Amino acid sequence: MSHKITVKKRTETGKNVNNRLRASGMVPINIIGSGKASSGAVNEKELDKLVHSGIRQSTLIDLEVEGEGTHKVYVKEIQRFPEIDRIRHVDFYKVEPGKKIITKIGVRTEGLAKGSKMGGQFDHLIHEIRVKTIPEDLLESLVIDVSDLDVGDSIKVSQLKVPASWEILVNGDPIVASVLKTKALLAQERADAKEAADAKAKVTKKGGK
Repeated sequence: MSHKITVKKRTETGKNVNNRLRASGMVPINIIGSGKASSGAVNEKELDKLVHSGIRQSTLIDLEVEGEGTHKVYVKEIQRFPEIDRIRHVDFYKVEPGKKIITKIGVRTEGLAKGSKMGGQFDHLIHEIRVKTIPEDLLESLVIDVSDLDVGDSIKVSQLKVPASWEILVNGDPIVASVLKTKALLAQERADAKEAADAKAKVTKKGGK
């Protein structure tokens, strides 16, 4: 799915200018990156639609800038008014092809873990990772299949299947998802073990007569 928004350039800045923009249904923005910064404004309704479309920090957006053409950017920061649900200001970061950037990428799971069907507890522990990569290899989210996870199994960061350019910025090798034994499952295992031991004892006792 492509994401785009049109930017009207502006040369005037300041609190009063920004307030006038907001009163006219526009939101002030900054475009940073590539060694320079510029200011602009976007339609508030279009911006709300873009933000609520499910974009993340790793989502590349086509920024159509008046008089300049289209730039590839991602949302660096969104500022909101604390008292109302309204966007106050946005910083967009312009990317360069082949030049690595650091961003956050969501981690989603798909499938029902095998261990869950057997009474295990599925835990999804890491929902977002910081990654250093080129813009061409950005993903809106990383999807991992957990269908084969049995009770006691786990998936660590080092086991994630990611593009070759990715450098995952994380300390150690934490667990992303796992299936643990629940108290009920442990109790059932103890009960089964006791039953098996009792049965074996009866057979041994019977054989000794």
